[in-house]
Amino acid sequence: MPPRVLQRIDGADGPLIVEQQGRLRQLHFGNGITQSTIDTTLPGRLPLAANRAMLAHLMFVDPPRRVLLGGCGGGAIARWFHARDPGIAGTAVEASSEVAGLARRWFDFPDRHSGWRLEVADIRDHLARDGAADTDFILLDLEQDAASPDWLASTGFLAHCRQHLSAQGVLTLNWIADDAERFSRALSRIRQVFDRRTLCLPVPQHENVMILAFKEVPALQEMATRSHRAEQHWGLEFTTFLRRLQRSNPPGSGVF
Repeated sequence: MPPRVLQRIDGADGPLIVEQQGRLRQLHFGNGITQSTIDTTLPGRLPLAANRAMLAHLMFVDPPRRVLLGGCGGGAIARWFHARDPGIAGTAVEASSEVAGLARRWFDFPDRHSGWRLEVADIRDHLARDGAADTDFILLDLEQDAASPDWLASTGFLAHCRQHLSAQGVLTLNWIADDAERFSRALSRIRQVFDRRTLCLPVPQHENVMILAFKEVPALQEMATRSHRAEQHWGLEFTTFLRRLQRSNPPGSGVF
């Protein structure tokens, strides 16, 4: 059965299309990118492999209490966090009012009583206004013209992110590795700002590479056991992530 179009908006940066196929609801951008997918019957499930990889850090740290999402899309990550642990509070900062409206209408973005809020703003402006250093997890999932914008890996912006993290906080960037030199420059700056405490997690069959940057070196004792326990708690394939991280990050690279 072909997907059914629920809504189409001609946004400032091109068309935004919401489709339903069976239990899956998707948000597509006009450039062909599937930005968000949710299972309408299971809020604690993330159908997209890239979305699940964005949360790989959860095997290394305690469950977060405060989360900041730079880029909301359909709000799948916020919805998932709220379903898995309603005690987590978070803010999603989305630059597009059209995308924010679709997240609320079609993708079950948590309501105002949930501890989550959705702010229409530029993430750079949000960080400049909010001086608190109490965020346990910052996720940056932003693209411009089907690529990661250069400012996302500028030392000034990254330093702002680091300042907002709690002592055990983690920053994850969903970097679209469309150009090897741009990726190398971005990773070099991230490692500079975070004192080389980084891990790279490629997403198979995608251009996406998740760059995990830790404010402090995470605990690595009994990682096989820790990843298994986290897998049971969060319902994500952490054992697979751990093997991929160990293959992609040589000893002495900063964390391993």
